[in-house]
Amino acid sequence: MHTYAHSMPHFDLFFKTEELRQRLEPHLRLIPPFFEFTVRTGTPEVRYFDQKDPMWKGFPFPVPDGAVYVFDDAIPARALGGGMQNRASVRVRREDTDDEVLILRIWHEILHAVGQPADDMTPLAGEWQSVSDRLIWAAWQSLSRSVDVPLWHRKFYTWLTERAASGAGGR
Repeated sequence: MHTYAHSMPHFDLFFKTEELRQRLEPHLRLIPPFFEFTVRTGTPEVRYFDQKDPMWKGFPFPVPDGAVYVFDDAIPARALGGGMQNRASVRVRREDTDDEVLILRIWHEILHAVGQPADDMTPLAGEWQSVSDRLIWAAWQSLSRSVDVPLWHRKFYTWLTERAASGAGGR
């Protein structure tokens, strides 16, 4: 059991539909207890980013502090998620069939929401990897395998969560 030095971030986690909630809520335990959730069904107040930017066109982002919005609308945006300033939004597409990957997507965005560099897995590899991780990582890459897989994301996000808990980086 971890003891966390800083207060644990609490998020109101909104699933747009009851179907999404029933599908994903049981898997939230994959996210460390440093992050606390009040789970709800529905839509928080949202705003939209630059409608001219194909990355964000039609992408809803929550307005209330501490809100995370998980939605499955068919929208033109290319983005699958966004997180900043203690808020996050996560998109579920029809082709997203792996619930673990979706939970990792939520975890990724809430790390951004608390100011952690969740996109920097490769540049920060020297900091978060153990010696054995480094050997496996090198072998993995030598086989031309993408490191963009749940195994590495889980290890990196766990390290970032511990970093956030210790007060390093972000917020």
